[in-house]
Amino acid sequence: MKLPALLFVLLGILTFLVYADGLNGPFLFDDSIHITQNRWVKIESLSPASLAQAWHSSFSAFPSNRPLAQLSFGINHAIAGLDPWAFKTTNLALHFIIGVIVFVFIRLVSQSVGDDATAKHAYMLAIATAMFWLLHPLHVSTVLYTVQRMAQLSSLSLLLALSTYLWGRLQIAQGKSGIGWIIATIPIAVVGFLGKENTILLPLLLLVCEITILRNVGLGNRPRQIHFTRAVLIALPLLAGFMYVMTHPGLFSYDSRPFTLEERVLTQTRIIWHYLWWIFIPDVTTLGMFHDDIPNSTGLLDPPTTLPAMGGIIGIIIAAIVLRKRFPVFAFAVLFFFANHSLESTILPLEMVFEHRNYLASLGPLFLLAWLVVVASTRMKVRTLAITLGTLLLIVYAGATVVRVSNWSNYVSFALATVENHPNSPRANFLAAKLLISSLEKAKENQKDIAQSAEEFLNKGIAVDPQCINCYFGKVVLKLHLDQLPSQETIIQLTNALRTGDVGPTKMSINQFSYLVKWHRSDGIKLQDGDLEVIFDAALANPKLKNTGRAGVEAAYREYFEFVAKDPETALEHAQAAIDAWPKQWSYHMHKIELLRKLERHEEALEALDIAATVASNVTKVKQTQKVREKILREMAN
Repeated sequence: MKLPALLFVLLGILTFLVYADGLNGPFLFDDSIHITQNRWVKIESLSPASLAQAWHSSFSAFPSNRPLAQLSFGINHAIAGLDPWAFKTTNLALHFIIGVIVFVFIRLVSQSVGDDATAKHAYMLAIATAMFWLLHPLHVSTVLYTVQRMAQLSSLSLLLALSTYLWGRLQIAQGKSGIGWIIATIPIAVVGFLGKENTILLPLLLLVCEITILRNVGLGNRPRQIHFTRAVLIALPLLAGFMYVMTHPGLFSYDSRPFTLEERVLTQTRIIWHYLWWIFIPDVTTLGMFHDDIPNSTGLLDPPTTLPAMGGIIGIIIAAIVLRKRFPVFAFAVLFFFANHSLESTILPLEMVFEHRNYLASLGPLFLLAWLVVVASTRMKVRTLAITLGTLLLIVYAGATVVRVSNWSNYVSFALATVENHPNSPRANFLAAKLLISSLEKAKENQKDIAQSAEEFLNKGIAVDPQCINCYFGKVVLKLHLDQLPSQETIIQLTNALRTGDVGPTKMSINQFSYLVKWHRSDGIKLQDGDLEVIFDAALANPKLKNTGRAGVEAAYREYFEFVAKDPETALEHAQAAIDAWPKQWSYHMHKIELLRKLERHEEALEALDIAATVASNVTKVKQTQKVREKILREMAN
């Protein structure tokens, strides 16, 4: 076996060993809607019809449906069912494959820079960067959070497209035919887009390559072709993207967020420096799923670090552009990082912080780190010292990853580590309380102590965020689990928060409503008359509750009136309201149809079925729609 192949075999084994403890970890958060509670992705075979069903299994509309990722989840299920090991091992395999592409890409980057020393050490630079990237603790939440396979697929696509582009440019510079490789970036990007929309960053990343590392790469005997492909792959897409953003102001709607556009942009200037700190000096006590303990910036000096953070970003970007000819590696690393953050860390109304946004972006800084260890140290005649320190740093990265992977190995350690590392995070406190509440049924002797600890976590979450809706829900559910009625004060606090607070997906879990309905369908203690309706009405009265969230609340309210209050007419009103909020959700149409059947309003049921048929997005839904039609026709005949 040749040395390069042996190195990658060893690196693959090392990567697997580092992550092995976390491969049996639990499904978490968004894994529910995309996988565990998504019956359409749970295919049983690899037949064309089943694969098509998985492809169309997302609850979101294009382009947010990410069908390639959904298809991969379906294949996992067809082979191994809902075995988390299979899903997470697939993610880990993708992580390693992307690491191999990182090696290829960085080697091409090093050969393109135009610096003899960098080109001479291209192999070592590529290996070092790949090792830093594969074993970095910041990527644990991308690899072991199953649904982040979406981020992996888009990163794989972008790296492949960038690599083919660089290879094509290098071939042409040598007088060979490389235009086919450059054109190949288009289908690769299209495929990646079906995994996650981040692939639209390709033109910007190509621009970064062109103005930094490709400045000294000649155009060979095909200058017109290069100029044409630059126009088609870079200039025109960037212009089209700019025009699209300018003509779609709805992209900047912050109605469902507890912050404004200005606050988000100001806060991101500070978050970016958090990201860079986590890349170079990752502290496992600061990493985690939730970072809602980082305060938002409400002005240039609130907090005071906002203005320096903004000035630092502007300064480093200007420096990279101005010095790109003299220091192309530095310029590439900086601009590659910021280009990758241009979509999710700027003006779009997304959640403030997510570690997986650095999955590809971290490659720039880590390449710069490898360059300092391998190339700059040689020039400074401290190569042995630098390689020793670099090796120690790699060991630290791998050790920190092992610690984080251990925290992700089971739900208990995940929840407790999350709240321990982020004690001022309302979401972390709610998660820990939820864990304790779920353990009450199995607890006997220490039930009182568990309940007390759960309440302390919930109260801490409320102390940090007085409108922590999930925490108030938690207090209600805790009392019900203890066979006690929650106080009217708690009900009032919950309804006030629901009526006026932030009801976005990060602040309020829609599952809370359906959970309360299911509780009232069981034999446990019930809320006082009218309390449950007051809770639902408060949420629906909040003007910030939009689209899918409103549809989810209405769907749970329909279930309450249908099965608890035994009022099918009112249930029908809420079934229709759910449809109005989310017209393309096939299951909501079917709920309405079943109610109409119960009420023996068959003509209306058939009309509703015609509408449902228009949103049946896969073969299984079409077949089920037809079966329901046949049942209604038989009922009408009888």
